[in-house]
Amino acid sequence: MKITDNKKDIILGVLNTEDEWILKAIRKLLDIEDIPEAHKLILEERQEEYYSNPNKLIDWDDLQKEIMG
Repeated sequence: MKITDNKKDIILGVLNTEDEWILKAIRKLLDIEDIPEAHKLILEERQEEYYSNPNKLIDWDDLQKEIMG
């Protein structure tokens, strides 16, 4: 099954459900506010490093070549 078909099935299922538990579970899965504080700090540090040193980034294709030899 293609991803777009999967998405359509999920959306239709959500639209047609009356099951509150399912809706709460979906909300929980989509709620990005549940990121632990320690993880948020790591993300902020990495974002700061990125903005401070954008030239230190390695292109994904170059990294793959380097890893594969």
